[in-house]
Amino acid sequence: MKKIIIILLVIVLVVVGALVAIPIIFKQNLLEYAKRTLNKELNAKVELADLKISLFRDFPKASVDLKDMLITGTGAFANDTLLSIPSLRTTIDLSSLFNPSNMEVESIVVDQAFINLLVNESGAANWDLVPAGNAPSEPKAETTSEDDFQLKLDKIEILHSDLKYTDKSLNMNLALSDVNLDISGEMYGQGTSLETGGNVGDLSLQYGGIQYISKTTLNVKTLLDVNFETMTFTIAENELMVNRLPLELGGSLKMPSDTLFFDMQLNAKSSGFENFLALVPPVYESYMKDIHAQGNADIKGTLTGFYYGEDYPEFSLKMNIQNGNLRYADMPEEIKNIRAAVDISKPQGDLDLTKINVNEAHAEIRQNPVDFTLAVSTPMSDPYFDGALKGKVDLSHLKNALPMDSVNMSGVIDANLMARGSYSDVEAERYDKIRSDGTVLLQNFVYETPELTQPVLVPKGNLSFSPDKILLSEFLMQLGESDFRLSGTVSNYLNYFLKEGVLNANLQLNSKRVNLNELLRLQVEDAAVAETKPAAQNTTEEEANVLAFSVPERVDVTFRSDIDNAVFNRIPIRNINGVIKAADQKLTLQNLTMDMLEGRMNLNGSYKNTPENKPLFDFGFDINSFDIPTMFRTLAGFKNMIPGAGNSTGKLNSKFALKGQLGEKLSLIPASANGAGTFSTQNLEIVNSPVFNQLSGIIKKEKLKDIRVADFVANLNVENGNLLLKPFKTKVIGQETTVAGTLNVENLIDLRLDFNVEREAFGPDIQKILAVIPGNEKIKMLPAGVVINGPVGNPKVSPDLSKTTKAVADATKDDMKNSLDKLGKGILKLFEK
Repeated sequence: MKKIIIILLVIVLVVVGALVAIPIIFKQNLLEYAKRTLNKELNAKVELADLKISLFRDFPKASVDLKDMLITGTGAFANDTLLSIPSLRTTIDLSSLFNPSNMEVESIVVDQAFINLLVNESGAANWDLVPAGNAPSEPKAETTSEDDFQLKLDKIEILHSDLKYTDKSLNMNLALSDVNLDISGEMYGQGTSLETGGNVGDLSLQYGGIQYISKTTLNVKTLLDVNFETMTFTIAENELMVNRLPLELGGSLKMPSDTLFFDMQLNAKSSGFENFLALVPPVYESYMKDIHAQGNADIKGTLTGFYYGEDYPEFSLKMNIQNGNLRYADMPEEIKNIRAAVDISKPQGDLDLTKINVNEAHAEIRQNPVDFTLAVSTPMSDPYFDGALKGKVDLSHLKNALPMDSVNMSGVIDANLMARGSYSDVEAERYDKIRSDGTVLLQNFVYETPELTQPVLVPKGNLSFSPDKILLSEFLMQLGESDFRLSGTVSNYLNYFLKEGVLNANLQLNSKRVNLNELLRLQVEDAAVAETKPAAQNTTEEEANVLAFSVPERVDVTFRSDIDNAVFNRIPIRNINGVIKAADQKLTLQNLTMDMLEGRMNLNGSYKNTPENKPLFDFGFDINSFDIPTMFRTLAGFKNMIPGAGNSTGKLNSKFALKGQLGEKLSLIPASANGAGTFSTQNLEIVNSPVFNQLSGIIKKEKLKDIRVADFVANLNVENGNLLLKPFKTKVIGQETTVAGTLNVENLIDLRLDFNVEREAFGPDIQKILAVIPGNEKIKMLPAGVVINGPVGNPKVSPDLSKTTKAVADATKDDMKNSLDKLGKGILKLFEK
């Protein structure tokens, strides 16, 4: 008994050892065989990361798991991925490990595959992988080799995979996302029946830059009868769901050679209009809740003929709606008398023979009808279109028929438009060959949404359409306190809508009043984003709500402005004239003149947002006669920088260029600023200045009450936010003065004033000290320096007496030591008080 147990244990150990050893022994053999075969047979680069073999998972079958298979193209498709499979798992007969050229596969499971089919501009396809002259030949019965490969397969399963088809020659993109497919049955022999089932999470189709299908789901369950000898696939049973619409697909497909033969039919299982609404993509399904629909709808399609090369089979797809009515629950109005006939067809031959017709598309809300027709032909070579839209809609009725969430609209839109012509004439701007005319009238149009802080009101709008332009003869708009009257032309609109061209406009903008504070706060900031940002310091409510904005792409719009009155922050502005241009996602101001701060300014420059929402600016200012007291009362920044300017008088002039970057709240990022320019004053008089009052010890106090500054011109530079004031000369209280200094990005000032003070202006304390110095009558003028540094608005004022003491010494050489000691100690005591 003991020997039997020992023998059984030995047998078990040998079997287990074999099960562990066989995968290790055959792994590299199979991996190298797969790589060699694929790279030999395909005109592509094939990479296989790993191959795992297990005899335990599906014993007595072998489980083979292929990891990270990647096929990339060569030549014109070099580095383009054709196929990527992270995981491909198969279950094979154990004997196939010893003879991989005659493999019996029970199942293939592909997970998260990506198939990327490409056709370039010349019509070449990246899946054409068989090298020229490498077609398989008939094998001889008596000859075998390791390259003679035979496959028996029972099941294919595809999980969570994606397929993308891009045809650059047709400007077409087809994408199937989250594909799950199960095919089971004997895929060998003379004939069989295959059961297929699967779904597509998202089907999308874009052609010619237009999205025809998006967010569409597919579900299919089919029984196929297959004849492998004639390669005929016949649909015996079928259930097809497009979104939630059940359809029936029948017919057959033959592939006897390189030519495919089709004889297939498509029909809707039901004819109710409510079922037709199931075609609405699931992403919009929430809008279909609580809706009651009546009417008849039908879908029929056929696909017959053959496909070979550029010769495509005949197809037809017809969709008809009659006597349709829609009513949402709890809505007082309904959309009624809905009808439409859509016919997409093509005879056998080129795809350019396709014709699309939308006939008698019609709907009504109350007594307001809307009609639409469209015909398209030669869509591949040069699309020819013929369409019309006519309707009058009272938006208050529409609001009572369709749920609009938080959007509120009212007013009347009356449209009568038609367009007929070829796409090539639009591209070439041969507008004489295009017929396009009509009008759109707006009356008391109102649009309100939580995304805007102000409602948009159009009391009256008149747009006339022609092939080359849209004429705005009268277009009135109100945004809060701002009113606009627009007139002019909008051109190239057909290219803009049909070919992603640039929309051009040349408009006259007139206004009686513009509130720039409201317009800069027109866009509501997302609450979630706002909560993540720290609160700004020392900002007003108006400044806090200002948001950076972007100029739309593909527009080239010129506004010639004439604005009577405007307000920005607390600054009243009048007589704004000049050119405002929006192009290349940049806002440009050209010779924009305006009266403000009791003076005048000419403004030139540009503004352009960045992906980080931190706009770039480059402006030039030409300021003439700004009133300094008015600047103090209205400009918070000026008041903080020069607190004593409130009691001052005079005018400020400046020519200055500045560029840099703004934050999301349109506040300057100081370190980004760079520029240069000049500024000057006229009739500047400083009254009761806290800074100058500290000089009463060396200048007569009565002279400091009313400080007159002679007119001057100063040059300054801004480098990385630091302001450098170059030395300039003027007269302060009639005394010659040289001024120079800096203001850095931390708002710290470092300013120096060098005076040449005449004797009659000396303060009484200095006069008393000088009186006891022998030879003081020789001193008619003394230099005195003052250094002002520290935070702007509250700087420290310090005397610099080095030049003063030298001047006294030179004037009284005989009594140099005694005079200098007495004078220095006396002056220092004055500033210690």
